[in-house]
Amino acid sequence: MKKNVLIIAGETSGDIHAANLVQSLRKLNSNFRFFGIGGKRMESQGVELIERMEKLSVVGIFEVFFKFHNIFLAYRKIMQSAAKMPPEIVILVDYPGFNLRMAKIFKKRGATVIYYITPQVWAWGRSRVHLIKKYVDKAIVIFKFEEDFFKQYGINATFVGHPLLDLEKGKSTLDKKSLGLNEGDFTIAILPGSRESEVKGMLPVMLKAATLIAKKKEISFVLLKSSGVDENIYARILKNTGLRITPIKDDTHGGLSVSDFVLVSSGTATLESALMERPMLITYKLSFFSALIFKIFANTRFIGLVNIIAGREIAPEVLQYDATPERLAERILSIISSKEKMGEQVNGLREVRRLLGQSGASMRAAHIINELIG
Repeated sequence: MKKNVLIIAGETSGDIHAANLVQSLRKLNSNFRFFGIGGKRMESQGVELIERMEKLSVVGIFEVFFKFHNIFLAYRKIMQSAAKMPPEIVILVDYPGFNLRMAKIFKKRGATVIYYITPQVWAWGRSRVHLIKKYVDKAIVIFKFEEDFFKQYGINATFVGHPLLDLEKGKSTLDKKSLGLNEGDFTIAILPGSRESEVKGMLPVMLKAATLIAKKKEISFVLLKSSGVDENIYARILKNTGLRITPIKDDTHGGLSVSDFVLVSSGTATLESALMERPMLITYKLSFFSALIFKIFANTRFIGLVNIIAGREIAPEVLQYDATPERLAERILSIISSKEKMGEQVNGLREVRRLLGQSGASMRAAHIINELIG
C-alpha cells in the first residue's frame, strides 16, 4: 500500500525545489503518493494539487491579511483531503507562516513532519525555533550555518547543500543573438521577483531606474518574468515605459547568462546571480509596517542572501525609502563604470558559491527522508 505524502510549497522557488525532491524520492521509492499545494513544476512530477500556490503567495506581515480568504480556503482543502487520505509523511518547503501551522496540526495527528528549506529564523522571528523543535521531526537545511544554528537548540538538522546547484545541470540555450541583442552590448537583467506583489511594487521603480541609466550609457535590458505572475500585470506596467526591454519568461539561468549585471529584488534570485558570477545591486521595499517590524526584530545586518552567507557586503543593498529610481540608477552606474568594483563583486560571489556546498542537494535530502520513513 502506498504511503500518503502531503507536500506544501507556497512560492515559485519552493515549487521548483519541491518538484526536484519529489523526482528524487520517486527514484528511491515508488511507494509514495504525493498531494498538496504547489505549482506547475510539482504538478509535472505527479503531485496531486489540492490548491495552487499562486493564490497564496504573499510578502510581508500585514500583507497576509489581503490573502487571508485564500489561505483559509487552502487550509480547509488540506483538512478535507487529509481526512480522506491521512498523510503519514508531511514535507514542508519554506513558506513558514502557513507551514509551521501545518507542522503543529499534523505532528499532533501522528505524521512524520519534515521541513525542507527551513524558515530563516536566524535572520528574524527567532521565537519560531521553539515551534520547529516541538513539531518538526527532521530539518533539512540548505546552508551550513543553519545546521549549526539549529543544533544549538537541540533540533535534528542536516545540511545537504543548496538545491540551486542542481539546477545548473539544465543549462539554457539562450544567447544574445537569439534574443535579438548585439553580442557586444552591455546588458542588465531586471529581476523584480516571482510574486505578484513584488512585481507590482518593484518593477515600476526598476524600469524608471533603467530609463535613467539608458540616458547615460548604451545599455540593453532584459526582464525576467515568472509564469506565477499574471501576464496582464507585466503588460500594464510596461505599457507606459519608453524603454526597449527584452522579456524572458521562466528562464532565470538563460536571462543571467546573457547579462553582465543584475538589478534584483532580494530573494533566491540573488543566489542564482551569485552562481552565475553576475555582479548585482539588491533592492527591496516592504510596506511601512512590515518594514518597521522587520527592523525591530531582525537579527542580521543584511537582507540579501549573498551578503548574509558571506557575512559582509558583497553586493550593495538599496532598500525601502532609499530605493528611488534616481538612487538605484546612480549606484548601478557607479558599479558598472568601474572594472575594479565589478571584479571585487565577482570574487566575492565565487566565495558565496563555495559556501553553498556541492550539487546533489535534492537527492541527499531524498535519501534522508527515505531512510527516515521508508
